[in-house]
Amino acid sequence: MVIVDKLTDWFLNSRIFNGESYLSYYSQFRNGPAYPEISSYAISLACILYNERRDKRFIERAHKCTEYMININRNGAVPCFADNNLYTFDTGIFISGIFDLYAIDKNQKYIDEAKKSLKWIYKKWDSEKILAGEVNPPKEYWYKKPSVHLTKLAISLIKASKYIGDKKYEKNALKLLDRYKKLQNENGSFRIIEGSNEIMTHPHCYATEGFLYAYHTLRNQEYLEIAKKASEWLCKIQNSDGSFYRQYFIEENDKLQKNPIKLKTSDATAQATRIWKLLGVNRNGIDKDYKYLDSELKSNGLRLLKSDSLSGKLSSWQRAIFSWPTFFYIHSLILPFGNQDRCEELF
Repeated sequence: MVIVDKLTDWFLNSRIFNGESYLSYYSQFRNGPAYPEISSYAISLACILYNERRDKRFIERAHKCTEYMININRNGAVPCFADNNLYTFDTGIFISGIFDLYAIDKNQKYIDEAKKSLKWIYKKWDSEKILAGEVNPPKEYWYKKPSVHLTKLAISLIKASKYIGDKKYEKNALKLLDRYKKLQNENGSFRIIEGSNEIMTHPHCYATEGFLYAYHTLRNQEYLEIAKKASEWLCKIQNSDGSFYRQYFIEENDKLQKNPIKLKTSDATAQATRIWKLLGVNRNGIDKDYKYLDSELKSNGLRLLKSDSLSGKLSSWQRAIFSWPTFFYIHSLILPFGNQDRCEELF
């Protein structure tokens, strides 16, 4: 089988799916927790694969994951079982996925569920910003704060405007994009949060995807320029083996610190290939990325992190097989080069 067939077989039949939802990861010795956010990504990916191949197994998987998500949601909000918090980002990913499924089967109950989740998100939106979750600790990981990754909620809001027929969602998407475009540095990178000099490639790609989708649907040229600039930064910082580091820091003169934390990550590496393919740029970089990702495959799924140092040690779970980077890789492989209409598939 060609690699994309092996990966889609893994998506359908491996231990990453526990019968009702997708796991964060698995290893030789253990299974990671069920991951609602990633189960929502799986809805979108399954819809893409169904549209691509017309194989009923994919639409059946999309329905199964959707029913799981509906059952575990709390008044529309998506929980994270690792800390029992409710997150606006995860909820937005579910909204996006359920609209993708609705586009195929036109089941009204999915619109009703999306409205319930949107209502919860709006409760977390104050006059200036959207909160990251039910609990927003001041000193915590980036995903627990209103970081640049929330740019990607624009995708959910723009879809809501289309499928529900209410322009208020599009207006709020524009507010979100206006807020987070201010976090883009002159070199094209996105700071993780206002006032920080830290860049994380995974959230950087999330923000880029949000602007790319917004350009595709709203045809605002500024959004395309923002996405292109972010893409060019990825081209410049790509490692010689095709990979990306997980984290960088910016000096005051807008130059990268010479010694980033040397931990390579497969999620942003796979995301970069999607961005480049959709924009129709950097064929050589895509080929290098694919070679790196192929080297990180184990049993047809991707490992997440890799130390750049032979002496560097990672815990066993960090070298396990992870769901979301593999999802991004599957999607990248089936994307044609330079077809921006496929931006509508971004998840």
